[in-house]
Amino acid sequence: MPYSRTVGADGDNKPDDVQEVQAFLNVWRNDNGLALIDEDGVVGSITVDAINGFQAARGGNGDGQIFVVDCSDCDGGIALEPLGALDGVQGQGDGAGQKEACEAARADCAAQANCPPGTLQIGKCYCWRGGESGWTCTVKCGCSSPVA
Repeated sequence: MPYSRTVGADGDNKPDDVQEVQAFLNVWRNDNGLALIDEDGVVGSITVDAINGFQAARGGNGDGQIFVVDCSDCDGGIALEPLGALDGVQGQGDGAGQKEACEAARADCAAQANCPPGTLQIGKCYCWRGGESGWTCTVKCGCSSPVA
């Protein structure tokens, strides 16, 4: 089973997770012409507002929480890399649970990246409670050079 921790309103808010989610949100905010938020590892009203805005735009339930999901034991067991280390594409998927949604996002990302065998690197899933679908996750992935 994957493990997950929450970032946002009433979340676990571990500084490393918060900073990862802030970086994740900034990629989305930049792509959508929104002002970037500080990546300081501290959850305040600006970070919670950014999470709520992201959720509203992506069909979430607006609970102000993003789940950081390590799905290394999910389908494929692909190596996890920090978000900033990947300059690739982003996949998204839905599922009844976090694991299913994360696996669907990973499969979507892998299909888009179309990496040569043995070169796919994938980040942690960032998940939120969706509407009727249960969970929605997004993940970033890219290709690396094969290890010699």
